[in-house]
Amino acid sequence: MQIVPAVSTPITAEQARVALVAAMPGIDRETGTLLLALVWIETARGHLMNHNAGNITAGPQWPGNAWRPPWFEVTAETALHPHLIELHEKMLHGQAPSAFRAYGSLLEGFQDFGHVLRNQFKSVLEAAKTGDARAFVAALHDSGYSRDYSPAHVPSMTQLQAELGQQFAGFPSAAQVSNAAPSFFANIALDVGIAVMAGLVIASHNEHKRNSRRANRRARREGWLR
Repeated sequence: MQIVPAVSTPITAEQARVALVAAMPGIDRETGTLLLALVWIETARGHLMNHNAGNITAGPQWPGNAWRPPWFEVTAETALHPHLIELHEKMLHGQAPSAFRAYGSLLEGFQDFGHVLRNQFKSVLEAAKTGDARAFVAALHDSGYSRDYSPAHVPSMTQLQAELGQQFAGFPSAAQVSNAAPSFFANIALDVGIAVMAGLVIASHNEHKRNSRRANRRARREGWLR
């Protein structure tokens, strides 16, 4: 595990949906909506750190990069926040994480999010397919994804489900996906690949334009351009 600085990498709901679909081709409407709602709860509405979509923790055997949470060490700053001190004490007793996974891109983060769910928390995905927020929250707790989830989270999950459902409007239902032909998923994968590539090209173009504007402003300030 290589420790790297914690970097804020915020995203919009649309960006999250595109990355989720790219990472999990063939995702159905119910699953996509509830997983997006989960991401929104875990990241305080898209405020990701190091592209970590699900706040996935990093154990000692994690081979990639990771960042330390603010409660990892007791400093003059953390001492001002009792909840950070409490989390530090829990961490020392193995009851709170000491590191979170860090990724090089949004797609990489969502791909690992999907990988973890498929391999370690299949019951969460099965519950998501039902579109039942209460069953989904129960699965998050019972599977060990996070024991913090309880019936008290159901209203928030239900509200986000309604709010974010528009992101998956037009997507097939879980029942439709289960009966779909293989060619259906092949077409989705192709469409996703084109969409992701287009998004990368646009992002790169926009970044180039921003860098050019910054360079020109700097040049004018320093007298290089008139």
